[in-house]
Amino acid sequence: MNRTKPRQREFRVGDEICYALASGVRYGTVIRVLGDAVEVEFEDGQKELKKVRDGRLRLIRRASQEESPVRQYSEDVREVRRRDIHRR
Repeated sequence: MNRTKPRQREFRVGDEICYALASGVRYGTVIRVLGDAVEVEFEDGQKELKKVRDGRLRLIRRASQEESPVRQYSEDVREVRRRDIHRR
């Protein structure tokens, strides 16, 4: 009997995601939902289509209805993400 909770596979515009790679993790935002795929804009500005069922795609933060898709982060979070990008 499998007691694990099934993974969330529904994404909405504005959701923040991470995409796991062998060399590290890429962070981005869902900009378009296309059935079983999502278009993601990563922090470096690159846009890619990813299948929703891809196990490397994870939801970090759900977009709320009243907030705009562009979120304001604290400077600490931006600095850590910049360092993570520069390591690659």
